[in-house]
Amino acid sequence: MKHRSIHEFANLKGNRRRVIHAPGALNSWEVTASGLSSRKAAEIEGFLIGLFEAWIDGQRLHRGWAAPEGDLDLNTKFYAIKRIPVRAYFWYSVIHDNTIVISHYVVKKWNNLRAQDIARVRANWQAEKAGVRK
Repeated sequence: MKHRSIHEFANLKGNRRRVIHAPGALNSWEVTASGLSSRKAAEIEGFLIGLFEAWIDGQRLHRGWAAPEGDLDLNTKFYAIKRIPVRAYFWYSVIHDNTIVISHYVVKKWNNLRAQDIARVRANWQAEKAGVRK
């Protein structure tokens, strides 16, 4: 069986939707995965790959597949895909139709959303809005 990697989703368009990663997001996955046991990292990576594949192929996802985490501005929220203890923060793209942009991954061992995670998501979102993304 071929080993699958989250890196396949750096910029992957499916039948109906697309998943892209903000600059540094895949590096944050490597840092996050290195802080987990290899078994747990592989389990979470497999979960995320399955979820991303379902998203890009236009499958209906369960209601709680992503939870609203915070505000980017008055009208825009960002979300988290939660697989304990990992969070993948993302938003729905303002430039590309039917696209989610993964900001970064983090191992979350606390209850509240950290200011540095909010700042990182906002910085990536602002860069996308400014047209910095390809």
